[in-house]
Amino acid sequence: MKKIMSSLFCISIIILVMFIGCSKDNSGNPVDPGGGGTVSNEAKLTLNGGSFVNQAVTLSNGTSTYSTVDTATAILFSGKLNSDSLYFFVVFQGKQTGVINWNDNNGVLFYKKSSSGLNMYIGSSQGSTTISSYGSVGGKVDGSVTGKMIDATTQTEVNISGNFSSTRTPDIN
Repeated sequence: MKKIMSSLFCISIIILVMFIGCSKDNSGNPVDPGGGGTVSNEAKLTLNGGSFVNQAVTLSNGTSTYSTVDTATAILFSGKLNSDSLYFFVVFQGKQTGVINWNDNNGVLFYKKSSSGLNMYIGSSQGSTTISSYGSVGGKVDGSVTGKMIDATTQTEVNISGNFSSTRTPDIN
């Protein structure tokens, strides 16, 4: 768990810096990344448990990157639900397609920032990520997730399921 949290933190900081440094581009999303298909840069998720009651959320700004040092891929989405800010991370070892069971090195993180504070939900044991496409830089990384996350503070279980599609950015060291 410590390794995934450390890797997630480092990679997420780098991705957030990339978001802040990039200007908004209105040049026609979704784009054709080459190799077929389009990138929606969205995660369409259903959350159930705790404060979420079969809540459908659509997050945008999907960005993925591969860390050569950690040999791991991180995918980030962000959005709003009412007045709450939501951030969703998918992290897994390698850069390949297939089914990846959650464990200490592979999983998801979900943050909900509201006026009452920050909730962090960790999915690191009861679930899986399926990567259906892993394109080259500028291409798409897409797939799905299903499993249980745990609220880091209250230990409440939250079921998560859904699909995602993101644009792959250059590798980081």
